[in-house]
Amino acid sequence: MSITLRQMRAFSVVARTASFTIAARQLNLTQSAVSMLVQQLEDTMGLKLFDRTRNAITLTEAGRQLLPLARRMLDDLRQLEEGASDLRTLRSGMLRVVAPQLMACTWVAGVVGRFEKAHPTVGLRLVDATADDIVGSVRRGDAELGIGPERPTGDDVTRSFLMNVPMRLVCAASHPLAERQTVSWQELRNERWVVYSGDFSRYVEQRLHEHDASLSMQTATEVGYLTTALALVGTGMGVATVPDYARGFAGNFGIRFIALRAPALNREFFVYQRRGLALSPAAEAFAQMLRRAGTRRGAAAQAA
Repeated sequence: MSITLRQMRAFSVVARTASFTIAARQLNLTQSAVSMLVQQLEDTMGLKLFDRTRNAITLTEAGRQLLPLARRMLDDLRQLEEGASDLRTLRSGMLRVVAPQLMACTWVAGVVGRFEKAHPTVGLRLVDATADDIVGSVRRGDAELGIGPERPTGDDVTRSFLMNVPMRLVCAASHPLAERQTVSWQELRNERWVVYSGDFSRYVEQRLHEHDASLSMQTATEVGYLTTALALVGTGMGVATVPDYARGFAGNFGIRFIALRAPALNREFFVYQRRGLALSPAAEAFAQMLRRAGTRRGAAAQAA
């Protein structure tokens, strides 16, 4: 049995108007086309839906019983079309995004706020995670989009470049270097470092060794989270290297951000998504907003 929506619409409108002529006018079809659609539906079902006389068209008993089902199906279709339109035009939808914890509560939070103002009827959940868990969250379907530094993706996750984030030296406001605009790594040979266990510290040490094997970081202490490292730097325990987007915490911890040179260090960040799966309209719009914001932040950070 192959019933078409055109047949169901013709059945519903003829039943409502009790006229093939009026139904044809409302459906923008010829009367013969409407009659043919109803006849095809009757043939497919093996049931007569209308009694036709010279003066009237009335529903048969089978037609009366099937009409509510047809109208319900057409109502469901209208709701489906309206729901699809709402998703397509960002009048509804749900989006989950995962990002590293400190990035989530600084730069990404600002993008989320702008997205919410532009699309207030779209639900957006921002999940913070470790940088190492971004790809896994996307792979498991916990988030449609992930934001984070470079990580192996495997075959089921893909990534696209978002922005370069400069690494900065942070020191206490009372530190002798606090008023400097830039500082070279050679000048930091005798500093003690607050190191946070994770990818950023490993990345910095690797890049330093590539630049000059004699450069090393004397560790004062090691902590698990970047925010803890910032707090300890504020107490004067040592200095640290952190991504530029952490600058928003300077006032909270009494610290200063200083540009590093010889070498300057930048970290690439990417947007992650499941390979082969089309993004929802909400995710597409958010990804575009991310990239525009990433371009602006990258330019501003490099100029700072």
